[in-house]
Amino acid sequence: MITGPTQSVPVRLRALTLKDAGISWKWRNEEQVRNHFSGHSSEVSIEQELAWMKKTISSNYPLTAFGIERTDTHALAGMTFLKQISFVHRQAEFAILLGKEHSGKGFGSVACRLTLEFGFAALSLHRIWLKVRDDNPAAIRIYEKCGFRKEGTLRDDVFKEGSFHDQLTMAVLENEFRP
Repeated sequence: MITGPTQSVPVRLRALTLKDAGISWKWRNEEQVRNHFSGHSSEVSIEQELAWMKKTISSNYPLTAFGIERTDTHALAGMTFLKQISFVHRQAEFAILLGKEHSGKGFGSVACRLTLEFGFAALSLHRIWLKVRDDNPAAIRIYEKCGFRKEGTLRDDVFKEGSFHDQLTMAVLENEFRP
């Protein structure tokens, strides 16, 4: 488990379990999540989610996945990921999925910071980057609050709901991050 020393929001990072698939499956099928996740746009079956969760938990692929757990209720509030980890270039891609019932309460910001702290301290990464749709200002604000800076625009990078959308690339360097 990973918790922050001075955090005011009751959240910690923990290992994912197969039991979490029932919750994450519901989130992945919410329209807002499907709209902003570039990975998929159609509904996910519970069988697909369980298979994904099993693969994620047991993966030898360079991936670090955490459940975001509320310490006050022990409920799963979301998940964070460090993926496409390159130990040669000391970088990884960050991603987060937060249940809408947990949005706007500070859980995303704290979980983001805890994941970045893990990436820089435990994995000795130098750069953590992400992609975010430019029409997702709430996510962009959270990322900027956590130290990410805009690096560029990937024009017409995602095709969703019959049209193309731009994505921003953002990154934070180890020496810029302050937990």
